[in-house]
Amino acid sequence: MKNSFFLFFLLFLSFATAQNSGNLNGRILDLQSQQPLVGATILLEGTEIGVVTDEEGYFTVNEIPFKSYNIIASFLGYESETLYNVIVKSVGNRPLLFELEEVIETLDEVVVVRSPFRSTRDTPLSTQSFSAVEIETYPGGNNDITKVVQSMPGISPSIGGFRNDIIIRGNSPLGVVWRVEGIDIPNPNHFAIAGSSGGPVSVLNNKILEKYG
Repeated sequence: MKNSFFLFFLLFLSFATAQNSGNLNGRILDLQSQQPLVGATILLEGTEIGVVTDEEGYFTVNEIPFKSYNIIASFLGYESETLYNVIVKSVGNRPLLFELEEVIETLDEVVVVRSPFRSTRDTPLSTQSFSAVEIETYPGGNNDITKVVQSMPGISPSIGGFRNDIIIRGNSPLGVVWRVEGIDIPNPNHFAIAGSSGGPVSVLNNKILEKYG
């Protein structure tokens, strides 16, 4: 008697569950070729209920609680499609058909122009980089990159201290090449003296250098 009651309870529970949910099925195709999209995703918006299509593009979603849903179909490389207000019933749910359109992305035309400036390939033995903030906060630098460079090891300032000539050990101020964005600058200073490479203050303002990184 107990076994019969338990069996009846299971049948009743199964019947009640079936009465409170329904199923949806359908297919997802490529809009142009009408070929099935294998592994496309079906998702009921606002829920975690979803499935993927089989090798023929078909899908079945089981045990969906009665409600109106927005059904979203998506596939990599295709535009997603949404069917709105799809009502799930216990029976009589019509098959759904999604036809997804492939996303075609085109790149803008790229024009390559040869630089009008001749440049030689340099192979520096060593490099040193300064950020705009480091130049601004360097003690005694006065926002002048040449003043900052003068304090580096192996570099001597000009005699007298009021000019910003850079003398690399074993060379002279005339052996220093200043270059911005690949363009040589003979003398990057205000009030420069002819035939020299220095002056009272650099024209290479820190704000200008900041935009070049």
